[in-house]
Amino acid sequence: MKSTNVTAAKKYAKAMFEVLTDAKELENGYADLIELRKIFAANPKLIDILDDIRVSDDQKKSLLTPITENASDFINNFLKVVGSYRRFPDIITIIDQFQKLYEDDKKIVRAEVVSATELDSDQQDRLAKAFEKRVGAAKVIFDTKVDKSLIGGIVIKSSDVIIDGSVRTRINKVKDLLLN
Repeated sequence: MKSTNVTAAKKYAKAMFEVLTDAKELENGYADLIELRKIFAANPKLIDILDDIRVSDDQKKSLLTPITENASDFINNFLKVVGSYRRFPDIITIIDQFQKLYEDDKKIVRAEVVSATELDSDQQDRLAKAFEKRVGAAKVIFDTKVDKSLIGGIVIKSSDVIIDGSVRTRINKVKDLLLN
């Protein structure tokens, strides 16, 4: 994605965020946009067709009908604006940028947790509570992965914080101390 597209996506996202906040429809709009992202992520060819100037407006409208017939006015207006400014290739990026604004507003932090073994739900919950306190978040959403090369411990990475409590890192630090 070109940086100009990201810049434009941020502007669209900010405008949508302000409109939904003013209308006191932020929660509903957010839920609708997340569902819309799922549709376009699952059907990338749809984006190409909707952006194709060789496809008539009527054909595009009929392709969007299953999406728009039960959609909110907000989603219908959003799709009209995206279509009229030929931003369908950026629609997922726009929604991603909106999600960032929403999560910042709600103090939701996303983080990647890498562990040497699979974490059970109780371990994830305790880790999330501790990380929430550490970063001042209202909620933490973890993306968990297993990396056996860590030997033990965990590594947590969010946009602002990296906590490396892995055994591999501790061994490397001891090794550096012994070699220097």
